[in-house]
Amino acid sequence: MKKIKVLFIFTLLFLGISYVKAFDTTQKVYDYANILTIEEENKLKELANDYINKYNMDMVLVSVKHHSKSNTEAYAQDFYDYNNFGIGSTHDGILFVIDFTFGYRDIFMVTTGNSIIIYDDYRIDNILDSIADISDSGYYEWYKTFINKSSYYASQGKPSSNNNVYLDSDGDPYEINWPFIIITSLIIPTVIIIILINKNKMVKKSTHANEYIIKDSIKITNRSDNFLTTHTTSVRINETSSSGGGRSRIGGSSISRGSSGRSHGGGGRRL
Repeated sequence: MKKIKVLFIFTLLFLGISYVKAFDTTQKVYDYANILTIEEENKLKELANDYINKYNMDMVLVSVKHHSKSNTEAYAQDFYDYNNFGIGSTHDGILFVIDFTFGYRDIFMVTTGNSIIIYDDYRIDNILDSIADISDSGYYEWYKTFINKSSYYASQGKPSSNNNVYLDSDGDPYEINWPFIIITSLIIPTVIIIILINKNKMVKKSTHANEYIIKDSIKITNRSDNFLTTHTTSVRINETSSSGGGRSRIGGSSISRGSSGRSHGGGGRRL
């Protein structure tokens, strides 16, 4: 009987340890600042899921009063990355946060994966400007405007500023300069052909064997080689990393890396 009790206790302990509730990524609306009603949350969740199903990119809506990050951008990037949002291996999706941590109403939009290409800086600025234009409205309207404007630009596809921007397998964007590649691929073979043709024109037919020998060009003398010494100089090649903060620009999108190492686009406002 005692052994059964001990086994029962260990079973409960095992279940208690192993049962850890995972973060629910299906919610899509995380109103930690309590600025929405239940009805508004449900409606926004429905709109967000419509966007996800139509454009195959994730959408996350957040409000927060306090966090320990240095700025709203860092919080938004980490919230997206460490809670494992995003669709596919490149974690495609967008996040919009309203942040009251620093005594203001800070808003920030984060783009990840394919959405970095869809939402260039110009489009992000227009989305945020549209929200700023209705800053006196309720927060539900802010989120709704964000969804509507994001949906509009997603329906337009890739902007011209990012026509030559692509994603690698890790979701990092890179740019290919197609005009330069095409021009270079045409010029180099053409130059080579011209050189070969000109060299061929300089060749003249010879009828005597001695014409292949330059007069007085052959002189045979005694020669010996003596090895003296050798000297090698080594130079260290410095390596730099693109991670660890800062922004770079690829096509029409400004790119930064979150603490997870993942690439993000985005932009923000203080209202």
